[in-house]
Amino acid sequence: MDRGGAGIVWEPVSEYHKSAPLSWRPLGVLVMMFGKLGLVMVVVRDMERSVAFYRDVLGLKLLIHQPNWSQFDAGNILIGLHPDGEEVKVSPTTGMSIGIYVDDMDKAVTEIRRRFGKIAVGPRQDPFGRWALVFDPDGYSIQIIEMARGLRAQHKLPPQPSQE
Repeated sequence: MDRGGAGIVWEPVSEYHKSAPLSWRPLGVLVMMFGKLGLVMVVVRDMERSVAFYRDVLGLKLLIHQPNWSQFDAGNILIGLHPDGEEVKVSPTTGMSIGIYVDDMDKAVTEIRRRFGKIAVGPRQDPFGRWALVFDPDGYSIQIIEMARGLRAQHKLPPQPSQE
């Protein structure tokens, strides 16, 4: 258990008497065993229809296109498409959503509509910035997000380009 304090992991110490309070001792330093998040896999019903959406509507660069796997470059992360099967099922309402950052919400929404994508919600203004919602062919939500200027750095985004 991480009880705070410079990444030190603590473990419970067994007590001789059940009435004694549980105490903790340092187990060791917490070592990060994972690197950065690199891939999000989306399970799809129709690979061709989904490839067309992510490539033609969202404008992502297609890296791999096969019947059993397609993969897109989405900037700092890859999006993989996997067909529905025995072990993995299409399930757009299980609490996962993809968010894509944009520098200019109005341009992004205009372009999505030009490419026959349907904006389901927004654009809306919130304290963190502006957002809109579009759904892929299987019903997964894709958030289009323009972060507020003061929040871009904490989301590892470069400063917003100047408006011309």
